[in-house]
Amino acid sequence: MIGWLLQKLARRRIRAIARQGRDPERLQCDTLLHLVQTAARTRFGKAHEFAAIDSVAAFRERVPLGDYESHQPYFERAQNYSVDETWPGTPACFAMTSGTTGGNKYLPHTEPSIRASMAGGTDALWAYLVRTNDRSLLRGKIAFLGGSVALDAFPSGMPWGDNTGILAARSPRWVRPFRAPSAATLALGDWEKKLAVAAKELEQTDVRLLLGVPSWALLLLDAVEAINGRTIRDIWPSWRGFIHGGMAFGPYAKTFRRRVGDGVEFVDTYTATEGGMLAIQDRRDDPSMAVILDRGVYYEFIGPDERRCGIHEVEVEVPYRIAVTTNAGLWAYEIGDLVRFTSVAPPRLVFHGRRRFFLNAFGEHVSQGELERAIENAAFRTACEVAEFTVMPEYPDAQESSGRHQFLVEFLGAPPDLTEFAQAIDATIAAGNEDYATHRGSAGQLRPPVVRLIRSGTFVAWMKSRGRLGGQNKVPRIVDAELARGLLPGT
Repeated sequence: MIGWLLQKLARRRIRAIARQGRDPERLQCDTLLHLVQTAARTRFGKAHEFAAIDSVAAFRERVPLGDYESHQPYFERAQNYSVDETWPGTPACFAMTSGTTGGNKYLPHTEPSIRASMAGGTDALWAYLVRTNDRSLLRGKIAFLGGSVALDAFPSGMPWGDNTGILAARSPRWVRPFRAPSAATLALGDWEKKLAVAAKELEQTDVRLLLGVPSWALLLLDAVEAINGRTIRDIWPSWRGFIHGGMAFGPYAKTFRRRVGDGVEFVDTYTATEGGMLAIQDRRDDPSMAVILDRGVYYEFIGPDERRCGIHEVEVEVPYRIAVTTNAGLWAYEIGDLVRFTSVAPPRLVFHGRRRFFLNAFGEHVSQGELERAIENAAFRTACEVAEFTVMPEYPDAQESSGRHQFLVEFLGAPPDLTEFAQAIDATIAAGNEDYATHRGSAGQLRPPVVRLIRSGTFVAWMKSRGRLGGQNKVPRIVDAELARGLLPGT
């Protein structure tokens, strides 16, 4: 009966998301005006004349695109319990988000934004249930290994913590009996200790669904299997789904499918600390995701012409920067991501990469998403598996008058022919990127890429040395020589 009820709720919610996609303009306008009216008496609202905003056009006129730096003075006062800064009252807590190459940022969470984020997570679960018709999920456990649920505090006493830990700590009571590992394990702050303890628990657990970031989920599978040498499908024979997010799944897909075999459904999500669950992959064999329109987030998309577009104004296959206005008190806040729409009615998107992570050392304009797709295709062509990778530009010097891209790649198992792998990368990027093809074809501008073999375990050790091990931290896809220290021999 519980399985039947969950299926009914799942189908109802996924149908609602589909209906909303038929008229996104009205729903998004209503969302924006509700947010503006709610925050009209805040310091930010008064400074930007929220009381006079009665349309999307008026909002864009009064509220410029912002980022962490433009919001930071308001956030810092709110951290000291100043009321009504960017949202009525004081935040419930702050979520710490780690920049892939930069420092930590602390973003406010309000009670409405926490509820919306948890509801968005449930949307991903509904997508999984609809796609699998799984009625036995709650006979076992849902496994997740994110940040610590134990919160720290600013000197003022205002709590802060990892976003995944905050949401796990605030999950409904009825969910907790079905969650693994234990609360004590989830509270551990040391990632390596948490991984070891969790693996011991999960090796004895009937896991039905796994949630997490692909790169760290693979480490969890390694740790569970290492306990007694059995394969993960022998340990979790009823495992049926993996809901993942935080990074492109393509470079890891082959490894996951080899290890888990048939019978496991992979559900992609697009999440951001700044806005919660933004989109879910609700269709099997379609990598695009349905945008969630009713969880307290108003979206704006900024195209190459710098025009701010509502979700009903976008065009397919155009890379857009994304800005969100939310019930956490973020206003026209650029989150640093690029997305592409595959459909506009209803709106469906794919993650295109991080805005700051464009490889453009020589005018080639290669996005993170293009790099990830090139690696995925090269692995397919050379029948190998990639554990991790990053790319570093190599600039001209006294010996070489032109530059090139160095791909630093750690493989699972035997590496392929590195020249063939590099040629596949080169061909894939050139086929889809005119700027890159032009620079590669112009004499002396850009030499063919080279692949450098990285020893097994090096990326994990490198992330640990940078204080970026585990949780929601991701390996940066583009680095400079300084950041790459510790990856290359002798550095």
